[in-house]
Amino acid sequence: MILSYYIGLKYIFSVFWSFLSIFFLILLVDGSDQIVSMSSQGHSFIVGLKNAVIRSPLHAVETLPLIIMLGSLTCFLSLTRSNELIITRSSGRSAIRILFFPLVITVLIGILGTTIGNPLVSISIKSSEKLLEELGIKQRSFLSVSTDGIWLREADKSKQIVVQSTRTNAGGSELFDLTLFEFDGEDNLKKRIYAKKGRIINNYWELKNVSMWEYAPEKKLISDFQYKELNELLISTNLSQDQILNSFSDPRSINFWSIPDFIKKLEISGFSATRHKLFYQNELSRPLFLVAMMLIGATFAMRYTKFNQAGLLILTSVLVGFVLFSLERIAITLGEAQQIPILLAAYGPPTIGILVSMGLLLHLEDG
Repeated sequence: MILSYYIGLKYIFSVFWSFLSIFFLILLVDGSDQIVSMSSQGHSFIVGLKNAVIRSPLHAVETLPLIIMLGSLTCFLSLTRSNELIITRSSGRSAIRILFFPLVITVLIGILGTTIGNPLVSISIKSSEKLLEELGIKQRSFLSVSTDGIWLREADKSKQIVVQSTRTNAGGSELFDLTLFEFDGEDNLKKRIYAKKGRIINNYWELKNVSMWEYAPEKKLISDFQYKELNELLISTNLSQDQILNSFSDPRSINFWSIPDFIKKLEISGFSATRHKLFYQNELSRPLFLVAMMLIGATFAMRYTKFNQAGLLILTSVLVGFVLFSLERIAITLGEAQQIPILLAAYGPPTIGILVSMGLLLHLEDG
């Protein structure tokens, strides 16, 4: 048991130093990029550095598989070079028993990365977007989804239009039971338009079965509106269908604990929630993927005891990890396109990585 605690502690330190190395590299690369970007737009380099620090949790969580694999490689290569692993194996302890505590630690890191790391990422993304909005670099979001349906907002110097709709089709091309509120530059209501159905075509709202209340300025009373009913109405807009579809929150900016409720709101509104469902399942499968990356690093590091080719084995381990990571990206793309089931896209790559690594370990045990 003491030996298991020793290996587990050594693994924790290796992962910690790998994390510090990757984190420093993230700040160096992303910080330089942010400083150059901010400087080109007339802002101080301090602002760029601040934005890089705010965004750092996002990159740290995304590089967690690489951190785990490098930590595993570092831990077991150091055990091999000091002959500790050789002595442990010679005493009759199997590779599976040696890896038990690192496996438990990796699962715990994965759980923490999902339950705590993901909320930190969502906070960092929102903070970064808020900073960019305050600097005028990014436009403020004009779309939100709530239990009341979909809310859109568009504004210019002379007027502001707020659109509320109960639902839409999956493509976001048509809205149903929508109400448009048009305000003047001083936030006074000018028009209220209700339509059974509406869609955006060539920078115009095309509304069907319209009921319109319009303020009559000649009466000089705010409560006096003229009522009209129209079969069809065109209203100019600066929104587009692509803007509506692309303006939904990045799944990473939504707190892990809030994603199920957000998925329900999307489905009630009529939008496809496939992207968010897949992201949620990927977050749940994070511990498995980290275990797969840890086993890849450990398998090749423990193999070094037999072949004594550390450099080649490290390179091979990194390449195999990159292949598994690429396979995960491909699976996510296919899952978002609904070409494969969501569960297969989320749990397929880590399962493949674990089975292949365990097969190699068992082969080494027999050999």
